[in-house]
Amino acid sequence: MPIFRYEAINSAGRIVSGTHAAEIMPEVETWLQKAGLSPMTIQVLSEQQSAGVKKNAEAAAGPTLSERLFGVTLEDKILFCRQLATLLAAGVSLIESFAILALQVSNPILQAIILSMTAEVEGGASLSEAVSRHPKTFNVLFYNIVKVGEETGSLDKAFAYLATLYENEKAIKERVKSATRYPKIVIIAITGAVFFLMAFVVPKFAKLFAAAKVQLPLATRILMGVSTFFADNTLGIVGAALALFISYRLALGSREFVFFRDRILLRVPIFGPLTTKIYMARFCRVFSVLTTSGINIIKTLQLSATALENLVLFQMVEEITSEVEEGVNLHEAMARHQEIPPMVPQMIAVGEQSGRLDEMMEKVADYYDLESDYTIRNLSTLIEPILLLVLGVMVGLIALAIFTPMWDMMNVMRGGK
Repeated sequence: MPIFRYEAINSAGRIVSGTHAAEIMPEVETWLQKAGLSPMTIQVLSEQQSAGVKKNAEAAAGPTLSERLFGVTLEDKILFCRQLATLLAAGVSLIESFAILALQVSNPILQAIILSMTAEVEGGASLSEAVSRHPKTFNVLFYNIVKVGEETGSLDKAFAYLATLYENEKAIKERVKSATRYPKIVIIAITGAVFFLMAFVVPKFAKLFAAAKVQLPLATRILMGVSTFFADNTLGIVGAALALFISYRLALGSREFVFFRDRILLRVPIFGPLTTKIYMARFCRVFSVLTTSGINIIKTLQLSATALENLVLFQMVEEITSEVEEGVNLHEAMARHQEIPPMVPQMIAVGEQSGRLDEMMEKVADYYDLESDYTIRNLSTLIEPILLLVLGVMVGLIALAIFTPMWDMMNVMRGGK
């Protein structure tokens, strides 16, 4: 198919240029007009120039350096999915919708991705294939939802659902950020205070105690030893912390390590149950949407598992899928796993018996959304006692280590008099 290079004027009065594949020039003119552009010049490219355009599009399909470093924000994804869903629902073709969005998005990285996907689709690739070329921006769940939308002929609903999913994710992150703001301030304050005491206060008291030649209690000797260790090995500690961070990043490539880490995260007090609630809500909502689309239960489970970013829960759903394939009822398979709250298999059993599994899953998702919202709103209240206990213990130990020998010195001085 020939490729045409065009120059046109957009609604803001600016001149924009680009390329578009079409059989004849009038098709390009029609495409530009539907995209809200007034064509100025349209020229057909030679075979060599067309090959160069295709080569550049293929090169742009992979994750760019900017995409790796900065990526696309959650807000950008929400706006992209919501606008694309609106355009598709209004009957605008996918290519035309991409052309409109490419001119409207403010993020240059997302704009480049849209243009790249446009070239892919124009070249004969499916939208899901174009999406799969950008795994750093669009995760496996995004790809699967788009693929289901293609298979069922409801791409507009798929992108509307993705927009809602991202909006929920954004709301959760903002609520967690707001709820943990106070604990973060307290932790930073505690860390700063301990650093200041260890770096400036404790060394001065150490010199004072050494000059007084008094017998130091165990707590004071430990505090002095810790202070001296940090002062003498600052570079070593920084290097060890950096090495530990690099080792952790490398270990993420091991499935066994990620599984171990995710299992620990699920057992952390307060945050473990919260994580389970958030993922259960996401899993059940995706399951409900896919079931409503008419997809069989095995494929629904496989696709819904991609909503679980915790490897322990993901592997658990894989095991459940295998059991269901062998003929076990879904609620029975889920009830065998302790990670799943008991209410989930109970509600699924009701859904299976009544033939309204999608509705039951939607209700379970709503319930856990409310539960996670309640937990997040009370997060600071739950964490505050732990922080106060840690702060009290640290202040008490430091005070005991410093003031006990001072009292001994005062007693010696009084005895000397």
